[in-house]
Amino acid sequence: MYPPSAAVFDKTLTCKVYMKAWIDKTAWISRRAKQILPNLSRFDIQSIAVIKHAALGDLLLTRPFLLALRRHFPDAKLTLSIVSHYGLGAPTDLVDRVHIASGKNQLQEGLWKRVKSFRALGPHDLIFDLTCNARSFWITLLNKAKLKVGFIPRGLHKCSHHIFYDLAVPRSEYKFEAETFLDQLHALGIMPTWPLEFSLPRLKTPSAHSYVLYFVSASTPYKCWPKEKFSSLLRKMASHYPTLRHLVLPGVKAWERELAAQVVREAGPPVELLNGCRPEESWAWVQNARLLVANDTGIRNYAIACGTPTVGVFVATLPFRYLPRFGKHLAVFNPDGGAPKTEEAMQAAASLLSPSTFEKTPDH
Repeated sequence: MYPPSAAVFDKTLTCKVYMKAWIDKTAWISRRAKQILPNLSRFDIQSIAVIKHAALGDLLLTRPFLLALRRHFPDAKLTLSIVSHYGLGAPTDLVDRVHIASGKNQLQEGLWKRVKSFRALGPHDLIFDLTCNARSFWITLLNKAKLKVGFIPRGLHKCSHHIFYDLAVPRSEYKFEAETFLDQLHALGIMPTWPLEFSLPRLKTPSAHSYVLYFVSASTPYKCWPKEKFSSLLRKMASHYPTLRHLVLPGVKAWERELAAQVVREAGPPVELLNGCRPEESWAWVQNARLLVANDTGIRNYAIACGTPTVGVFVATLPFRYLPRFGKHLAVFNPDGGAPKTEEAMQAAASLLSPSTFEKTPDH
């Protein structure tokens, strides 16, 4: 278990606190990094860039990483690199600058403008690449740093960390994604707080009555639990918990809104559809729910980040990557890959709503 708070050293008590690579044989370090680290003090670090090009869920999960950096390198300015076609959920409140790299919605701009946007990240003392794809490789390569840290790539790029990074660690798909990001900090001896800290602003509840929130869609249809199972769950939950409101939050795409409407129609009253809910209003609904039941989705990551208990239903993706080992969170999935039964999701929801076990995780 991590210590209750990250190890923080008062720089007034020591002149220099030098850095070290805390790695084993599964990681990789360059000869250059071995020479630099013993002579590099963490209080000399003035500028850090973090590259994370991803959608809502993964952007939210960078918050513990950024908070740990801020605590460990108190004098450093933080830059977050995001991509132009994703921005919702970016933790801009935790950084000093946002760099926007040319993405899929700017392909028509031509190669030179895209390269120019990559180079705009600029030089830094440290660069952390949490993305590890072709675009982030180029950004890392085109910008100078005293030390560049990333993941050991897989597939066609599996040896490219020798080119792009000074220090690279393995990337796990079998633990909570926010903890996977932190492995890059662990390689430098940096410890986060535990449970993980997200520091999301508190939002006023939009409902006078307690409620359970359901999100029935996902980024793509194949990740969705069948609508008839969601409808069945809603009917059972509404019957078993009549004092709670049962609300379905629709997604932003047309097919997601139609799916949500179909599930509500099949479930029948008293299940309600939160129609016309703007994105900024959605956060308040998620944050103040007694429970969120959802597929593999960024909405569930937001709930995890703000301490709302969740039941995640998985039919296509690895559940372990989206299942934190803190807070009140359960994953429902079949080991054979089939769609979980309604009763299994009902049992998971009931265990989290039980008065003897329910206690909302505090916002750290």
